[in-house]
Amino acid sequence: MKPSGKVTGQSAVTLDLWLTLIAERDGTQRSMRRYEARALLANEVLIGHGVGVGRSALADANRRISELVTADHDLGIDLEFSNRVGQMLSLVEEDLPERLGEAGLAEVAAAIDRAFLESPPHFLPGAKDVLAHLYQLDVKVALISNTGMTSATAYREWFGREGVLEFFDHLAFSNEVACAKPSPDIFCPTLGRLNVLAENSLHIGDNLLTDVSGAAGVGMKTGWISGYDDREPIVPPDYTLESVSELPAVVEHWLRFGKPIGA
Repeated sequence: MKPSGKVTGQSAVTLDLWLTLIAERDGTQRSMRRYEARALLANEVLIGHGVGVGRSALADANRRISELVTADHDLGIDLEFSNRVGQMLSLVEEDLPERLGEAGLAEVAAAIDRAFLESPPHFLPGAKDVLAHLYQLDVKVALISNTGMTSATAYREWFGREGVLEFFDHLAFSNEVACAKPSPDIFCPTLGRLNVLAENSLHIGDNLLTDVSGAAGVGMKTGWISGYDDREPIVPPDYTLESVSELPAVVEHWLRFGKPIGA
């Protein structure tokens, strides 16, 4: 919740997650340690159900599902987390999800989340300070994240541990709402939840397709964190940042010179 007595304005800042606020310890989006932990923990669940597929088969399926998730995201597509877990297991053996049943699938999903919570990424330098700063401004703040093989529930738990959950007015995870950036079907409902018009909103992210083109496509202003995406932009961003630490100055400039309609 916002500070007591504060009136939130009719403008919003929405944020990407990976490579905008967080990254792996080596600065990437993928953790080999977590891949291995997912295979190990999921295999333990399967052994408990009398299924012996082996860690190597699960590790290969995890790699393949990650590639599929990335390809789906570029098309604005995602599945709910439980369905994505079933899809991963079907890459090991086609009928494995049916053999495990709903309860077994839930156990595998919990094991995959456990791998994330036991070996989480980290917030980029300055990211928490930026969130705290935005929290004090007269804007609503939301997350719009294309999310891989970690559930929205696990992310919320981790955000709580990291002390940042309170900084957000809304969290939109692609594998919870079953659609992904650049689709308007994740941007527009988020703005609806915030009760803010697209033209009064600024989206920040590192991906020129999913973040910049996606947000601009629904009428939002955009900020691009450079350094990760070397493609030519389909739509030029309104602001270019070298890191999230520059965001407070960008937001204050936007609020001053691109004042929301009716303000």
